[in-house]
Amino acid sequence: MRLKELIRTIGEKVDRDAEVTGVECDSRKVGEGSLFVAVPGERFDGADFIEDAACKGAVCAVTERFIKGASCEQVIVEDVRAALAVLSTAFFKEPSSGMKMAGVTGTNGKTTVAYILESIFKAAGRKSALMGTIQYRYDGLALDSTLTTPMANELQGFLRDAADSGVTHSVMEVSSHALSQHRVDGCDFDVKVFTNLTPEHLDYHGTMEAYFEDKARLFVSGGFGAGRSGSVINIDDEWGRALKERATPALSYSLKSGADIYPQCYGITRGGIKGKLRIPGSSIVINSELIGEHNLYNIMAAAGAAYVMGIANRSIEKGIKELKSIPGRLEKVGAAGQGFDVYVDYAHTPDALERTLKVLTSLKKKGRLITVFGCGGDRDKTKRPVMGRAAVELSDVAIVSSDNPRDEDPAEIISDVESGIKGAKRLDANKEVSARGYYAIVDRALAIRKAVDIARRGDIVFVAGKGHEDYQIVKGERFYFDDRVVLREALKARASLKTG
Repeated sequence: MRLKELIRTIGEKVDRDAEVTGVECDSRKVGEGSLFVAVPGERFDGADFIEDAACKGAVCAVTERFIKGASCEQVIVEDVRAALAVLSTAFFKEPSSGMKMAGVTGTNGKTTVAYILESIFKAAGRKSALMGTIQYRYDGLALDSTLTTPMANELQGFLRDAADSGVTHSVMEVSSHALSQHRVDGCDFDVKVFTNLTPEHLDYHGTMEAYFEDKARLFVSGGFGAGRSGSVINIDDEWGRALKERATPALSYSLKSGADIYPQCYGITRGGIKGKLRIPGSSIVINSELIGEHNLYNIMAAAGAAYVMGIANRSIEKGIKELKSIPGRLEKVGAAGQGFDVYVDYAHTPDALERTLKVLTSLKKKGRLITVFGCGGDRDKTKRPVMGRAAVELSDVAIVSSDNPRDEDPAEIISDVESGIKGAKRLDANKEVSARGYYAIVDRALAIRKAVDIARRGDIVFVAGKGHEDYQIVKGERFYFDDRVVLREALKARASLKTG
């Protein structure tokens, strides 16, 4: 695409013309013929790297701040992130316009809804793509994700590659950051799903009201495929009810009858969820290996989205049934015969932690619930005491540990968590083996091993917060760390002691 033509899409002009080979917002990825869009980040401002980009062959830079002496032409814009979205969509020739596309937003449940929808697409024989917290993938290609929703140029490039490979249906997790930062501008959605809204990212958004408005932008802005799309909204959530009043057309889902989508009957056991789900004009049978009431909500959301996208009921039923598990989402670890169940989950918000603990409490019989969790550093501090209180009140034994401390002192994060714990005994990890209360163990691997060591027959061991993640960030460095791997090692060591 020619530079003058591309720059005109943002209402600007340039003096020179050249063939543009790519749109980049990371100067390290710039090559000969690139258009460099200087996006400001948390730590660095892309404008400071314009000359670096020019030296690597950038034909032009789009920026909010003019850099004197830079050796490439600069186009000054008011909002460089919005410009990046427009430029990327134009450069990659509006890839979402040629496929059926679902966008899923909300604090919790996005990944599971996206995975269920992908399974439904496959059951319907549709070639599909998925973009989300765990992976970006299509047609056998799978890339580990770095952001729930990538930057606009990466997103549009991925969609173009997917469309060119024959993908007809896609589902994307849409984060509040992505909406606030215009990353999904230019995407035409056929259906938009709202799962719920609970306190999270308030260090970024400031207030729940601002957080909600960023989420609501997907549904009420007039963009994102407005005119061709519908919405599916959880009205058991107070923010969902408020959104339903503003988003049209929209289907509602609820555990109660009276919504557009609701369960006519259901049962939840350790083996999964079975029941019958009412959707507009008909019903579908649910037979899922996913567990917990929260996953019934996720199934309703995905079924509603599939209905809006014109997927047949038999394919919706088949897709729900064929999805066996989701990485790091109440993922079971270990083998039969160990005497107790072990689960890993990504629950890292107060609401997600509380919901998952209640699910596991309902599944245990005479045993105890032993929970390992932590809170991330350099993130919303207000949720730490809330999570501490929930974990201790809803567990028989809680072990407070590190998550991703980042640049904070892990011991100080644990202290913040402990400030919310009332009336529970802090246990000595070296002396008290199985009393009710909580431990504070900074080293996450040691905390996980402690949980396995004290588990008895009939107990449930639950490790929360990191789920599918295979790293830990400490003082700016990223180390390999996978809760599931540590758990398997601990279970193997325990079994060896018993047989040795």
